[in-house]
Amino acid sequence: MPTAPRRNFLKKASLLGAAAMTTPLPSRPLRSALDGPTVGQGDFRYTVDKGWGALDPVSQPLQHCHEMELDDRGRLLCSTVARDFNVLAYSKDGKLLDSWQLDLTEPHGFSKAGQGSDQTFWITDSADGRVLNLDPDGRVIRELSVPPDLIPEGQQFKPTETAIAASGEVYVADGYGSNQIFHFDATGRLKQVFGGPDHFDCCHGIVVDDRRGGEELLITSRAKQEFQRWSMDGKFLSTRKLPGLQICRPVIAGEHTLFAVIVTDSWWSYDGMIAVLDKDFNVVSLPGGSEVTKQTDFTDVKQDGQTFMNPHDVCADGDGNLYIPQWYSGRTYPIRLRRV
Repeated sequence: MPTAPRRNFLKKASLLGAAAMTTPLPSRPLRSALDGPTVGQGDFRYTVDKGWGALDPVSQPLQHCHEMELDDRGRLLCSTVARDFNVLAYSKDGKLLDSWQLDLTEPHGFSKAGQGSDQTFWITDSADGRVLNLDPDGRVIRELSVPPDLIPEGQQFKPTETAIAASGEVYVADGYGSNQIFHFDATGRLKQVFGGPDHFDCCHGIVVDDRRGGEELLITSRAKQEFQRWSMDGKFLSTRKLPGLQICRPVIAGEHTLFAVIVTDSWWSYDGMIAVLDKDFNVVSLPGGSEVTKQTDFTDVKQDGQTFMNPHDVCADGDGNLYIPQWYSGRTYPIRLRRV
């Protein structure tokens, strides 16, 4: 039987929602009279709404957020580190729908699997080394485990992300631990282990990419400021270096790939940006940062000093808007970027 999560006072919040089924970045919508400052370049410019999703920081306190997904119910689900909840569920207009308490220490990676009535979610706890599969109401379906003898001596299993193939097979990135990728079959049996510190330095994010005629993996190596392409059976394919950009997980939005750039210069001030890459992995816009002048070196890119503070993930909706959870950012709730 699934284990029901403990509900809290947030359950009494508004139950308004909107349906959204896809996440490509479409043509630009009309600009609203309520829009704020504009960020980004070219066809990917956005107005900033820092008030989106903001809750009462006194009665509903949180430490920081990690990742967000838009599900088939139209909910925006965000993993958070907080006293009373581990996951927040928002409507697209920023109203709180629900919250889940899973008794996790450091809820980190949050990924969706399947579609419609079969959709489930995977969440990792990077502090306690847990990987949980959840149903659409936040009940635990199952938990994956990694044999301790597969973790190098002196290290711990600290998973940061999961990616789920169409077959139901699960890939777990041990980004804060061994830098290995653990590949499980659809039943939860461990099939293989690949990667490691010879390939990755903080394999922080992983996603299944099916845009080239078949499935492959995109895996970030954040400290190396790059991401890599791997086959589904654990064979290295190629690397795209992004020097100057410390990228978190890859996010697929139609033919584009999105990254939160968590920091460029300082972890303790307004820093970080979003990177939008085209189908050839060229950077076409840096919302929150300066204009792109070359594709081989981004060390001269400057953050704007006001939009973000350690953005940790990016989530796109069907209207081209982006939602940005932030890590250790003064206890702030997610920010919305409205497509111009």
